Amino acid sequence: MSVGYILLTSLFAGLCASMITTALLEKGAAERQGRIKPARETLMRSPLFRIFVRGAGFMISIHPKKDKLSGYFSRTKRRLLLAGEPLCLTPEEFLALKELAALCMVIISLALGFSISVTLILCIAGFFYPDLWLRELYKKRRNSILKELPYTLDLLTLSIEAGLDLTGSVSRVVEKSKKGILNIELFQFLQELRMGKARRQALTDMSGRVGIPEITSLVNAIIQSDELGSGLARTLRIQSQEFRTRRFQRAEKLAMEAPVKMTFPLLFIFISVFLLLFGSFAVQALRGKLF
Repeated sequence: MSVGYILLTSLFAGLCASMITTALLEKGAAERQGRIKPARETLMRSPLFRIFVRGAGFMISIHPKKDKLSGYFSRTKRRLLLAGEPLCLTPEEFLALKELAALCMVIISLALGFSISVTLILCIAGFFYPDLWLRELYKKRRNSILKELPYTLDLLTLSIEAGLDLTGSVSRVVEKSKKGILNIELFQFLQELRMGKARRQALTDMSGRVGIPEITSLVNAIIQSDELGSGLARTLRIQSQEFRTRRFQRAEKLAMEAPVKMTFPLLFIFISVFLLLFGSFAVQALRGKLF
């Protein structure tokens, strides 16, 4: 029986490793070629990814609460969008991934001979781990965009002051600046404009995909400047200075929080060192063998 558990665990581990490796390779190729993200059709070339997609569809079709999951799927779709749609997963496939992770933890726990309580804890941890993974992806994406934003705004301001309009300035920034998450979002903004979408709607859609208050504020300022006919370069320069000030304030806040966050780890380290140095002396003193 343990051999069967090990084989099943190896199968699921290979499936997850194949999905992640394929996604990372395609993401790198997409950034090198200037594309937005790896297409789902490209990911479907992996046999294990196709097995996962079909298995996820089967699991959702037989799910006991399939009719009551519409609200959860809508919230998950929004979370996947804010995280950059990792692995091109749909909400249904993300739920299946969570259930597969929980099943893998149960199989590993049973294969290692853990108790029922430990197995239950590992099952719950496996089920909620993809949510933590999605949250970390969003945080990394948000931090990367905020780091790139002031420099990108400076380039946009210089391009507009040189006589280009907003579309031409964005195109020049996408062409000249280094590839990053904000660069990819601007590239998708240009693609939507070329497909005939209105500039205001394309800006609003980009703000919705990113889900960051700073980008929303910037988009609203650009739309308002466009409607009122005010100078766009001056608006972008003010926004750039404001974002730099906010980034400096965030850095100061993190620096002030660092000593507080280090207190508890240092406390445990000091206690461990104290026990290591004086624990044996205390035991010997209690036994009357110290002198």
